[in-house]
Amino acid sequence: MPLALGFSDLFDHLGTDDLRYSDTAKTLSGSEIAIEGFLSHAHGPRASTLLVDQPGLCPDCSPVPAPAISLLGALPAPQEGEARPVRVVGRLDYGFRIDDGVASFIRIENAVVAPLEVEA
Repeated sequence: MPLALGFSDLFDHLGTDDLRYSDTAKTLSGSEIAIEGFLSHAHGPRASTLLVDQPGLCPDCSPVPAPAISLLGALPAPQEGEARPVRVVGRLDYGFRIDDGVASFIRIENAVVAPLEVEA
């Protein structure tokens, strides 16, 4: 059973210029986790899929630092422009790394992405 986390577990000072990775992110690296958020896609020649905490948030365009988690090997392949919330399950990995030319500090490996049902 994956450990259910929120963005506030992995990031300190959400919504401020002082945004940073939490000690929990480092401690839980290697753990199977589940987290809810929204899909976003980074800019650049090798666009990567990201999980963010708000619908429509683009970490590259945000006026303040935005929490974003890279989704490596996400299944099924997430669709661009999704504004619906999703649940992602996979292995949390923390630390600087470059995969296929894309740098990241925090990732969910072998991410399984499932849409969340939104109540009307």
